[in-house]
Amino acid sequence: EVNAHGYVKLIGQKKYKEALEVITRNLPMPGSIGRICPHPCEDACRRSQVEDALSICTLKRFAADQVDLNTLELPEVTPRDEQVAIVGAGPAGLTAAWFLAREGVQVTIFEALPAAGGMLKVGIPDYRLPPKVLDDEISFITSQPGVEVKYNTALGKDFTVDSLMEQGYKSVYLAIGCHTGMA
Repeated sequence: EVNAHGYVKLIGQKKYKEALEVITRNLPMPGSIGRICPHPCEDACRRSQVEDALSICTLKRFAADQVDLNTLELPEVTPRDEQVAIVGAGPAGLTAAWFLAREGVQVTIFEALPAAGGMLKVGIPDYRLPPKVLDDEISFITSQPGVEVKYNTALGKDFTVDSLMEQGYKSVYLAIGCHTGMA
């Protein structure tokens, strides 16, 4: 649901910050996605029947590379009492935290590793996804009011879903990724 027409037009007008604001309404990790997405939408684009499809993935990356995420103005958020636990600080967990925090929900992310990013951090080579790009996006997401990350804290070892519910979390989102069993 990223407004591609909107950000493409803004990039064409050299309004990079505004383009990035449009992108981050629905996608808090544009620099990472702009580098690793296999862009199936471009392969299916009907515009290619007339000429070439626009490389919206590359344009997303371009916009992200022009602007420091921390310069974006964040919307005012009214804090709510609800607390949600997220298990896993990979792209799914981070994105869930982003959207929940924007709704005022208090979020705690429990990450088994000593760093956030999941497979983006440990499975994608640096030449494909520079660590600074990912680290800046992680910082952008985790610096939102109401987001806390607890590292080196593993499900089944340090806590259970039941124990999180007993601690008062309204819900638990399991974003545990696929670090094992990949063939």
